[in-house]
Amino acid sequence: MPKIIGFQRVWEVTGKPEYREASEFFWKTVALTRSFATGGHGDNEHFFPVADFAEHVLSAKGSETCCQHNMLKLTRALFLHDPQAGYADYYERTLYNGILASQDPDSGMATYFQGARPGYMKLYHTPENSFWCCTGTGMENHVKYRDSIYFHDDRALYVNLFVPSAVRWKDKDAVLTQVTAFPDAATTTLRWTLKRPAELTLKLRHPGWSRTAVVLVNGVEAVRSTSPGRYLELARGWRDGDTVELRLDIRAGVERSPAAPDIVAFTYGPLVMAGSFGREGLAPGSDIIVNERKYGEYNAAPFVPPTLAGDPDTIAEKMRAGDRPLEFTILAADRQPVRMVPYFRVAHERYATYWPIAPGLA
Repeated sequence: MPKIIGFQRVWEVTGKPEYREASEFFWKTVALTRSFATGGHGDNEHFFPVADFAEHVLSAKGSETCCQHNMLKLTRALFLHDPQAGYADYYERTLYNGILASQDPDSGMATYFQGARPGYMKLYHTPENSFWCCTGTGMENHVKYRDSIYFHDDRALYVNLFVPSAVRWKDKDAVLTQVTAFPDAATTTLRWTLKRPAELTLKLRHPGWSRTAVVLVNGVEAVRSTSPGRYLELARGWRDGDTVELRLDIRAGVERSPAAPDIVAFTYGPLVMAGSFGREGLAPGSDIIVNERKYGEYNAAPFVPPTLAGDPDTIAEKMRAGDRPLEFTILAADRQPVRMVPYFRVAHERYATYWPIAPGLA
């Protein structure tokens, strides 16, 4: 994958079109046809035929984290020359469900694989006795969350990610500050700081996962969109203190592969929702490991996850909000509740991101 990133750089330096075509083709093939719901891909460090999805999706050795890292580097490189909202959609999905999900919130250690074997858990490297490729890229990942929030060209500032932050546009002598609780809340507010009035264009991403988007400028509706997957353009004269609010529509959804429509992942907006199964049978620290090749062998006591049955879209529609933000419950086939949380918040417990759906009424 670093070779493909290199192809894009060769095109930038030499202008040889075959290198740009190769990097674009690779991105489309991986991001659009070979990625799991989390933005990860592969099984045991290898791609596999899309037709064999069902044989690989539930592996404990899927979604090597440094491959997600490199796909984001490639996505950013392509976006710099072709600012498509689809690139930003993929970047957001993989950032939250792959990169943010890869770090142990307690020890700071990182994952190698982030497999989807139902009832398995994330495994992290040790501080001193293991140093994986995903350890090295993991050191980069968690200090650069800011690097693809904003972009600009000669006339426009792009807002790609909804992250509390501020950006200084030096050439325009302008600062844009973003205040948001996303993804806990489906809104973000941006405020201009300007020394003098300025004619600027602001481009706000209307994500592919949001059916609608509404933009208010100083409290007054300025744009209403029902066409996801594009940028909403605000070209106007701005004054110091002007505010822009973007309101999005987060809903539950289902991700499936055409090759295995009965194995699904549930989403909420851009987030993959994981079944949370607790820590029973897991000794404290047993998910800090040395040998990444033994993924699937560590903590491999038998575990039977809940069974989901019925139409997946109906299951998603019946997902009920819990007591905390972004926590939900769904009913298993035995009518017992299953706790669903964002995958990036799962640590030190068993989980499921993909579910083989049994026939029957949901």
